[in-house]
Amino acid sequence: ELITRAEEAIAERKRGRRAFGGPRVAILPAAERRALALHIAPRLRGRLSRPRRQILGFDDDARVTEFVSSVEAPAVSQIGPATPDHTIYTKRLPCFVGLERADDAPGVVAAIERSLAAFERDYTAYVDAHRGPGVELIDALPRVVLVPGLGMFTIGRDRRTAGIVSDIYHHTIDVIGNATAFGGYVSLTAKDAFDVEYWPLELYKLTLAPPEKELARRIALVTGGASGIGRAVARRLATEGAHVLVGDVDEAGAKKTAEEIIAAVGAGRALGLAMDVTNEASIRAAFEAAVLTWGGLDILVSNAGIAHSAPVAEMSIADWERSFAVNSTGHFLVAREAMRVMIAQGIGGALVFVATKNVMAPGKDFAAYSAAKAAEAQLAKVLALEGAPHGIRSNIVNPDAVFQDSRLWSDDVRRQRAQAQGITVDQLEDFYRKRNLLGARILPEDVAEAVLFLASDRSAKTTGCTITVDGGVREAFPR
Repeated sequence: ELITRAEEAIAERKRGRRAFGGPRVAILPAAERRALALHIAPRLRGRLSRPRRQILGFDDDARVTEFVSSVEAPAVSQIGPATPDHTIYTKRLPCFVGLERADDAPGVVAAIERSLAAFERDYTAYVDAHRGPGVELIDALPRVVLVPGLGMFTIGRDRRTAGIVSDIYHHTIDVIGNATAFGGYVSLTAKDAFDVEYWPLELYKLTLAPPEKELARRIALVTGGASGIGRAVARRLATEGAHVLVGDVDEAGAKKTAEEIIAAVGAGRALGLAMDVTNEASIRAAFEAAVLTWGGLDILVSNAGIAHSAPVAEMSIADWERSFAVNSTGHFLVAREAMRVMIAQGIGGALVFVATKNVMAPGKDFAAYSAAKAAEAQLAKVLALEGAPHGIRSNIVNPDAVFQDSRLWSDDVRRQRAQAQGITVDQLEDFYRKRNLLGARILPEDVAEAVLFLASDRSAKTTGCTITVDGGVREAFPR
């Protein structure tokens, strides 16, 4: 009964009152908020990811935008947390970005940088003022960034944690709104908040946490992820801690791979989308989804491909151009988008191109595929040159004859390749196995291991490299 009476009293006090003193900064229309968030998120994620990468969430819910854009927000957001335990996730205060208008993207970025610098300075002073012997500053960066006219950014070690921070600050906004209806919002003193945030038992618990996985806090995008090599790569990267966007022209297949990942490693860790690597708008939409969901990109696995087999004298220009559209230009379009995001972040990244043994040793009646894939490999090497100043590595994996779960090896391609080799279709897989030095059957999971190595910090000093996963085809030895 008391709770109900309190709720009724709050509602009565708020009736007719302008929330948080009314607007101070004009809230951008939804499309403009999205565009600005896409511009800001990679830059902000990069700024907040030193020294450890973070997953970044964006929230422009109506209640959030109303609060951050209000007259009272600059003051009341700096009073303190709604409850003591919130400091564990959100720190004592958010970073409130001081600006008068949100319709100038460079101006907003500059204002965010100024506000982050001020937050770091003030947070360091707060810790210095209250810490005792042996207490060290954990990090001076905010968990919540409030941008008037736009919304709220939150960070965490994964999507789940960033979501918890967002949920907590939603609750804080509600508490502030209800409290100010009765005349004022109050919180803990700075000293009391510090004692909670740096409670020795809580700090001790941090030391007991298991080591993070190899790709924890990283964001990967895998093209052609609905089947075969792409599916195996997406699952492997996720197992090692990555958040993975699975793209494929087969939307249902991409979503299925994402659902398998979520079932295995948890909610928020994968997203499956339709993605056509020959379509710039489709590519852009996939990258925007990664940026708005997780904040940016750390790993690109450019894997999508098709195969066509025919002698040059019998090949149509349409088949030639289709192969180049997917197997060459598609890699360019995807890599270009990845480079833009990674350069904006400023924290490096890894590009891994899944090419083919045919780059080194082209196959008879396989001109369109072999030539287009050779162009992909050259692109990857150029990106090693261009990416190096930004800490972005670019490497290549050359698999051969990966039949399992593969849509590249369609019935037509199997028939055509068997004909080119002068064997029956039933003999094809065994033919390819026997021609490699190890006599090994190459599986998607084998390729995924090589991709993982090149995507991870284990290969931090490797770029412009080609790794073969073909069982040893002497004609295709890199030289």
